Amino acid sequence: MKTNTYSTFAILLAAALFLPSCNVKYDTVSFNAVGIMPAVKTPVPKIEVDTNVTAGMMGGAVKSNKPYDIQAYYMDDTFSFASAEFSAVSVTYADGSIDPGITALKLPMQFQNRIHESHNSMDGGEIVVTKSRIIHAEFPGIVHRDEPFTLLIEGKFTKDDGTVIPFTIKQKYDMTRDQRTETWVDFVSGC
Repeated sequence: MKTNTYSTFAILLAAALFLPSCNVKYDTVSFNAVGIMPAVKTPVPKIEVDTNVTAGMMGGAVKSNKPYDIQAYYMDDTFSFASAEFSAVSVTYADGSIDPGITALKLPMQFQNRIHESHNSMDGGEIVVTKSRIIHAEFPGIVHRDEPFTLLIEGKFTKDDGTVIPFTIKQKYDMTRDQRTETWVDFVSGC
């Protein structure tokens, strides 16, 4: 029985000495909208650029993985939007070239709504569930370069009653890169 106790202690001591010396290396990019979207009278989807970040364990790499995806979503608290159709999507870089990942999209693409639930804890332990509809679209692998770009998306919403609401999004995105190193302990404490 003493052997197990000593072995366990030795493993814990080795882990305590080894883990703080492990480093996590970042090589990630992020894209941020430049400026403020102009006010519109009709609804438009919100846009996010997913850089497909992966993380190694116990010291390793946190990195972005090309090609990147564009995600569009619309939260419908009125429960009246049935679907969204996207008829044009383009990513244009500063040199005027259009990302070739667009050619893989089979446009137009249509996405139906689904029910979305949000859970919030209130004082006294009560949990409040809020429901809405969400229309979520994903355009995989359409950003291949770590450079600023302009995104153009055209499409339309269709409501339950058949009403069609067209939308256009034209937004510039800048790019920032994170290439730092931190200890595994700092990495874990930031989670």
